[in-house]
Amino acid sequence: MAKLGYTGTEPLAGIPGSIGGGVAMNAGAYGGEIKDIIESAEVLIKDDTGLYKKKVITKEDMKLGYRSSSVLKENMVVTSATFVMKKGDAETSLAMIADFNGRRRDKQPIELPSAGSTFKRPTGYFAGKLIEDSGLRGYSVGNAGVSVKHCGFVVNNGGATASEVKQVIDNVREIVFTKFGVILETEVRFIGEF
Repeated sequence: MAKLGYTGTEPLAGIPGSIGGGVAMNAGAYGGEIKDIIESAEVLIKDDTGLYKKKVITKEDMKLGYRSSSVLKENMVVTSATFVMKKGDAETSLAMIADFNGRRRDKQPIELPSAGSTFKRPTGYFAGKLIEDSGLRGYSVGNAGVSVKHCGFVVNNGGATASEVKQVIDNVREIVFTKFGVILETEVRFIGEF
C-alpha cells in the first residue's frame, strides 16, 4: 500500500501473521493498530445449529481493543476484511516502514523463527522487563527459549517442537507470577493439544 501512495499500514509492516489473525488480535505496533484502518470484515460464525454462516461485521461490531476483539471472544473466522486508507506520499511511507523495520532488527529477534511478540503488555508493566527481571533471559526447554535479544519473544533456536515452546511459555508465566504477582497473557494463540 505504501508503494501505491496510501498511508495507514506503515506500523503493521513486518508483523508476522495473516490478515485474519491481525484483525482478530487487533494487531499493532509503534502506535498503529488494525482498528485505525479497518472498516468491516467478512466472518464465519456458528449459528444455533452449530453450522457456520457468513456474516459481515462492522468495525464497531468487532469491539477492537488491545490485542482483543469480539472476533476472538466469539470464535469467529475472518475470511476477508475491508480497510480504508488515506492518500499519502509513497516516499514518506516507505521511509517510515524502513525506520520501523530498522527498530525491529535492532531490538527484536527477527533472525530466529518465532510467532512474534509472545506476551501482551500487562497494565503498568512491560512483559519483557518482568521476564528479564525474573532471570529468564535465554531460559530454554529443548530448542525453544526466551530470546536473549528481547525477553518478550519465545524463539525457536533450531528444531524446537510446539510442546517445547508451550512449556517455555507456561514456565515463564509461572515464574513471573511467583516473583511479581503479575499474570502474563499470551498474544499467541494455541490450536490443538500440546
